[in-house]
Amino acid sequence: METLLAVRDRLVATVAPLATEAVPAAAALGRYLAASAVARRAAPPVTCSAMDGYAVRAAEVGPQVTLRVRQAAYAGGPVAPLPPGDAVRIFTGAPLPEGADAVVREEAAAAGAGTVTFRHSAVAGENVRRAGEDVPAGGEALAAGARLGPRQLALLEAVGVERVEVVRRPRVVVLSTGDEVVTGRTPDSNGLAVAGLCAALGAEVERASAPDSLGPLQAALQAALARADAVVTIGGVSIGERDLVPAALAGCGAEVLVHGVAMKPGKPFLFAHHAGKPVLGLPGSPSACLVAFEVFGRPALLARCGAAVRHRPALRLPLAAPVSGRSGRARLLWGRLEPDGRVSPIGRDAAQVRGPALADLLITLGAGAGDLPAGAEVTAWLLGDG
Repeated sequence: METLLAVRDRLVATVAPLATEAVPAAAALGRYLAASAVARRAAPPVTCSAMDGYAVRAAEVGPQVTLRVRQAAYAGGPVAPLPPGDAVRIFTGAPLPEGADAVVREEAAAAGAGTVTFRHSAVAGENVRRAGEDVPAGGEALAAGARLGPRQLALLEAVGVERVEVVRRPRVVVLSTGDEVVTGRTPDSNGLAVAGLCAALGAEVERASAPDSLGPLQAALQAALARADAVVTIGGVSIGERDLVPAALAGCGAEVLVHGVAMKPGKPFLFAHHAGKPVLGLPGSPSACLVAFEVFGRPALLARCGAAVRHRPALRLPLAAPVSGRSGRARLLWGRLEPDGRVSPIGRDAAQVRGPALADLLITLGAGAGDLPAGAEVTAWLLGDG
């Protein structure tokens, strides 16, 4: 796998992110930060309580100590300074009154008529959230390259970031090739899957098709390159007489950097550049198409999007069943995570469609791996939803 991933990293390094633009943070869902987002206000904005309970001076609290309670503090509301000998009834998120240095949770206290009695001593700082301890005002809330999902947008809202600098959404054309696709004799399941995977990365996706004829295929590629920031072709990259994508790319003036990689499935994968735009040539067999997209296409498009993290999370996990195979090139198998933490391979046929649909991970085996017994540890990429 080291050799295969070195090829991947070399190709991805040739892909430049797109231009940037400033947009309202609330409209930036799914975008990637081009510059750090800096907090305009602290989180939390004031020193506040982390619990429902009583704000106190810790030095005044001990077992069976009783203090007066003459005010209550609520989130967002004002609170007067804490007099000596007093406690303030306080609720989660309420500002800590001046003079208080701890909050005793209500389960550790017994409320009386205008008083509270404590069951144990207090420690300065307990159950207190200091202003800015999460993010200080002027501090970095999110780094460049971060994807803005719902949780990230919540953080930006909390720290007062109203506009962000993001990378422009890439326009991607997914071009499915083959007479069988153009005529509808074969469903374009690959095109649907790849378009969905590109859209999940934040791209604006257009689908197209072209026949097994050099002239129309070259024209379709030329048109796609003219309106897209990246092009993904499906089929036509092997060595048959109808595998015309390499010749069509040459006719368009594209530079092919790689054609054929030592992996199974997905060996015919092609990677090219045209005027700085990446062209990803995926094989036509369904499993090989999706494996090649995972290994090369997804990281390359994430680089175009400006993403800092471009690879799937990987874990070392034991096999639930033996795996047979010959060494010589890297192998990738669709798999399922079992409840006990083991991984079960789901088929090996490059033409399979159901395996990828059932998988939640991709098992990666190095070129030196042959037959592996159950229990052998393998590296698995966690697929997620996109």
